[in-house]
Amino acid sequence: MNLKPQPSWFPWLLFAAVMLHSGVKYTLVPSIEPDLLLLYPTLLAVLWMERNSILETFHSTSLGHPVLGFVLFIVGSFFSVAGGVAPSLVAEVLGLFFIAAGFVASFAPSNYLRSALFIAFAGIVIVILGSIGPSLLSSELAVTLAALSAKVLSATILPVVANGVTLYFGQYSATVTKDCSGMNSIFSLTALSILYLREGVNRKPWHIALMVVSIFPVAVITNFMRVMLVVLATWYVGDWFAQSIFHETIGVVAFVLALLLLTLIDKLLLFASSIVKPKKGSSHAAD
Repeated sequence: MNLKPQPSWFPWLLFAAVMLHSGVKYTLVPSIEPDLLLLYPTLLAVLWMERNSILETFHSTSLGHPVLGFVLFIVGSFFSVAGGVAPSLVAEVLGLFFIAAGFVASFAPSNYLRSALFIAFAGIVIVILGSIGPSLLSSELAVTLAALSAKVLSATILPVVANGVTLYFGQYSATVTKDCSGMNSIFSLTALSILYLREGVNRKPWHIALMVVSIFPVAVITNFMRVMLVVLATWYVGDWFAQSIFHETIGVVAFVLALLLLTLIDKLLLFASSIVKPKKGSSHAAD
């Protein structure tokens, strides 16, 4: 591929500078949650997956969809500037997703429009479902999980009383924290699901929508099981065991189980789609 200097190079250089400045700025802020900083490598991962369309913008001699690209760029610039003024890491990263989508839509050939739309879609889902949603729901969900765990355990194995996010059983107590509620894992599951959906066979919009919607209940169910296992480990083995390596190990197990459940849901949806409309041939995602 012969890359000759094009006017489209400058926007990408400016994009890289803005992203680097934003990442360094928020990394130096001690109050920023580490989970939010994962938005930057997630953005890079999405751009890497769409690297072919980005490379096309460097040597394309014609514009693709300049009107749509301009709209995406304006929306991204709004979020980026608003995030810088607020300041808000989430808004700035969402703006970067839209700006990148705008560049691809404008400067890549028209047949790469899907890549531009995917970048914008990934930004919306990852930022909103992966970071904003968990921060809004974490406390309420922790209380709900604690109450539900108490009811299930009391009805089946041992008496447990829930008071807010704290579970009381015998001489022990356990607190359903943000980690245990499943909120932290929603971001990782969202990012991995978006990247997973981009690869392999083409999936219809309803398939992708159902997969995204499934992330929240899957994260909640697996972490509900995690809470109950921690309570049982505390009761039968001891607090020293449940709050040490077991607590971290069961967290990893819950996350892996969530990934397996999402993969199973994806396979079932693909199977349902093949029954409704028999597949005539293999089709792979266009780069």
